[in-house]
Amino acid sequence: MAERPQRRKLLKAAPESDQNDASDRLSALSDCVLLLILSRLDTKEAAVTSILSTRWRHLFLSLPQITLQFSPNDDVSHRERLFSIFTPFANRVLRHRNNAPINKIRLSVTHSVESFRPGFQSLLCSAAAALATYRVENISVFVELDKTTEPFRVSVPRGMFSSDTLVGLHLSLRVRWSVPELVSLPNLKYLHLVSFRLGDEDSVPRFLRGCPSLENLVLILRELDEGESEEGGGVETLRVSSPSLKCVMLFWEEEVESDFNVFVRSESLESLFCSLQGRHKVTVDAPNLKSLSLVGHVLEVDIIQSLVSIDEAVIKAGFLFQVADVDDLILRAGHAFTFFSGLQHVKSLSLSENIMKALYFSPPVMPTFRNLVKLKLTPVYCHYFPRNWILQVLFKLFESSPNVELLSLSEVGSMNSSWWNIF
Repeated sequence: MAERPQRRKLLKAAPESDQNDASDRLSALSDCVLLLILSRLDTKEAAVTSILSTRWRHLFLSLPQITLQFSPNDDVSHRERLFSIFTPFANRVLRHRNNAPINKIRLSVTHSVESFRPGFQSLLCSAAAALATYRVENISVFVELDKTTEPFRVSVPRGMFSSDTLVGLHLSLRVRWSVPELVSLPNLKYLHLVSFRLGDEDSVPRFLRGCPSLENLVLILRELDEGESEEGGGVETLRVSSPSLKCVMLFWEEEVESDFNVFVRSESLESLFCSLQGRHKVTVDAPNLKSLSLVGHVLEVDIIQSLVSIDEAVIKAGFLFQVADVDDLILRAGHAFTFFSGLQHVKSLSLSENIMKALYFSPPVMPTFRNLVKLKLTPVYCHYFPRNWILQVLFKLFESSPNVELLSLSEVGSMNSSWWNIF
């Protein structure tokens, strides 16, 4: 009890700077520790710490990861005012740093309207400037239009596609933009283009030529809007070719009404996933392919080189989509059989009834699947296609697969009882 007054005297006699140091031990930590703490916050929250003291004023400008999100609520009355506040703050964060490198930039704008275009354009320019200045390794830009807004055009700066340090690029832009004539991303390994419109048939090849180290490509294509038909309506082909590609994922957001050609070529490609909607003709030249997945609709699939290394195939694509007549039916069934025969080295095979319906009308001799050990079937019951026809194809497949060890039937509850006559 006697020590307390003495302690108060010592604290009162101590210099003011010493008292501040004693009460603000957090600020005494090293920059790397403080940045680790700030990294747990989003960029806006981290910026608020600048008011704590001069020690913290510019610290958030050294964060290695920048996350800038503009996501207003449903109240539209204040969106433009809030965006006019967000834009200069985001530009400052991207342009005025403490010469610290940036590992990752994530820029997200939702409920975007055309009046946002000048501000958003400035954000893209700031992001491109950051790429050139701060040795950015990953950048992700996401734009979602307000449901009341038609897609408008933005000019993505060329600097966004020219960087010696960029490893990952993710662009999810539901606005109109075009790939520049010159792309130079020598160290890019991961490229994700979401809601991408083919402005011309050289759009994707032009991009890939500038990415000699690319290993992973995710491409989600959207159909042309009516207002864009004159600009890009002549595109009928997608070409994906790169010697370094290991994984390719292709998606179509909407159904393709006319015939569309897809060419995929890569000596090093190991995994290919295609989710197709509409009249697609797919050509694959990838002799080292190990995993193949086809989902949706397809007219024809051509395998240029034998898939001797393939381990897994998931075939849930329908070859009988929009059949015109009997001759067309036989032609499509022949294409399905030729493609199916190219999978005879596969070890794990997953099939839906869509491919099995086409195989029923194909040549009666089934190829031999000597390496097949795992078979999975996904029934899709429909009244117009007799169940015993599917069973005939299934029996032929069993006879041609002497080494199957595991049979898996999904959606058992919805299957017709005739399935169980197999056993």
